[in-house]
Amino acid sequence: MKRVFTIIVLWVAVVGSLVAAEPVKLLTYNIKGHSMTDSRLEDIAAVINAQTPDIVALQEVDNRTFIGIKHNYLRELAEATGMHSSFFALVGSYYGVGLLSKTEPLSVQTQSFDPSDTSKDKEARGFLIAEFEDFYFISTHYSLNADDRDTATAWVINFARKSDKTVFIAGDFNAQPTYRAMVTFKNNGFSILNNTSAYTFPADGPTSCIDMIISYCSELGQEYEVAETGVVTSVDGLTLSDVSDHLPVYVVIDPVEGSGVDHATATREMQLLRTSGGFSLTSLQAESTVDLYALDGTLVGSQRVDNGDEVCFPASCRNGLYLVQVKNGYQNSTFKYILNH
Repeated sequence: MKRVFTIIVLWVAVVGSLVAAEPVKLLTYNIKGHSMTDSRLEDIAAVINAQTPDIVALQEVDNRTFIGIKHNYLRELAEATGMHSSFFALVGSYYGVGLLSKTEPLSVQTQSFDPSDTSKDKEARGFLIAEFEDFYFISTHYSLNADDRDTATAWVINFARKSDKTVFIAGDFNAQPTYRAMVTFKNNGFSILNNTSAYTFPADGPTSCIDMIISYCSELGQEYEVAETGVVTSVDGLTLSDVSDHLPVYVVIDPVEGSGVDHATATREMQLLRTSGGFSLTSLQAESTVDLYALDGTLVGSQRVDNGDEVCFPASCRNGLYLVQVKNGYQNSTFKYILNH
């Protein structure tokens, strides 16, 4: 996933109130919400406002006062930035991840993961998933435990493969770009959009990049290229290490003129992708029937699938060439598949 500066990301020309052909700015910021105070909240809002982002992923959102009283700091941060807010509590009802956006999401869903039995990081982790007109934007804060990061990564890979919209994931991954979870993302078609040689943590003398914005590119939609990316290192009147122990990361994405298709009318060409246990299918326009045939015409297996579902051959099938027929109400295709256990 070294395609950092020259990546082309698929997006859509119109995102709510965003005007077609205008750049889009994404930002992620771990705000170190523990022991939140009104003055720190004002400083956090000042940092965000100085960047004028379209969407912000927030981590360590703590909706309590300094003395522990429940307090909706995220709502106040939304008011201070003039943005819509969404919140996913992962500890009690007060601490988790958040999202700010100029345009209100069409829908918001969540996914959480309990720590594994062997994990020393006992904090629940998860995804806050906001759906916009033609893409998903996900705010997350990954576990300190590598196995727990793998669990979350597998879930979001499956989510992105099943979606016909571009998926963006932004947050504190508690992992550097060479760590296993990030390598898994790269091996499955995801791209890191920000410059990972620009460090983000700790704020008072950064030595690593663990805050990132990554994407999985849908086959449909407006193409964008990374026009600018950076780490916020200064804001007038503030010492950023006093505001949080992380530095904000942003990416500006510009549309590619003449690209983009209408999701409602586009004809998608399905593709067969090999997996470790068999194969999966992309660009299905509806739930589909997959029939597996031997060359003599014998039906050896049948399965109902959706985008990204894995299809495995029966254990009784011998190595050799098979035909894979995929049918739904809109598509009908046949693939050749060489089985090699």
